[in-house]
Amino acid sequence: MLTCTSNILYVRAGLKPLARQIKAHKGLINFLKAHIQFEECFAPHFYGARPFWRKVSKRGFPPPTNSGPLGKLIANLPGAQLSKHPTHPFVGYGKNVIEVLAKHNVEKECFFPIREIAEQHDFSMLLLGCVEESPGFSTVHTAQNMLGLTQRHLMRYVMRWDEIDDGKVKSRVAREVPGCSSSFNKFYTYYLDDGNMIEGDWNGVKWLFIPSAKSALKVELTLLKKNPRFVDCGNRLCPTCGFRTY
Repeated sequence: MLTCTSNILYVRAGLKPLARQIKAHKGLINFLKAHIQFEECFAPHFYGARPFWRKVSKRGFPPPTNSGPLGKLIANLPGAQLSKHPTHPFVGYGKNVIEVLAKHNVEKECFFPIREIAEQHDFSMLLLGCVEESPGFSTVHTAQNMLGLTQRHLMRYVMRWDEIDDGKVKSRVAREVPGCSSSFNKFYTYYLDDGNMIEGDWNGVKWLFIPSAKSALKVELTLLKKNPRFVDCGNRLCPTCGFRTY
């Protein structure tokens, strides 16, 4: 059985290939706890930013999550907390997780919970059921923000962060755009060299496990300081890899 640092698990997952296994365990958390030891859990519940030309509708505010069913399932758990960032909210439960999510609003960076929980407690990360189509770990976006890179993606000037204030929608130019993650698997070799990645499968569904998010972040910061374009996806027309000022 895998064991989480500080008993905190961060999950990104594609649940479709796991539907039968989750049902057999009578729920997502029971399924995860059959394989991993943890007490607190959090996951993305992202909305995405709005292009300036698309009108915002209060009827659909906040918009549905674009992160799939994982965030929805966790949001429906007793005691779960959803952060209030306009584009990159996270959802989770557990004392330490909730304390951080409660601070995550429009004034904070998109991946504030990742950085804050890593610095305060450290935690473990699981990528499950989407290893090929959605590679990598969210600590990379945190490292990019800490180095001032996400703020230099030109797409941020196109995107708007919307929030409701006294019943009115207020918009601002996005302060950052985390950007493309399709080449985040370039870090895998370095996690393995650091003894900080385990891989396997559960009934044919592949997973990757990072025991220490704090250690992963340290590796990512080192590599991105040396080469900020380390995770360039190679597509000149990529909205972030192809249009940035670094």
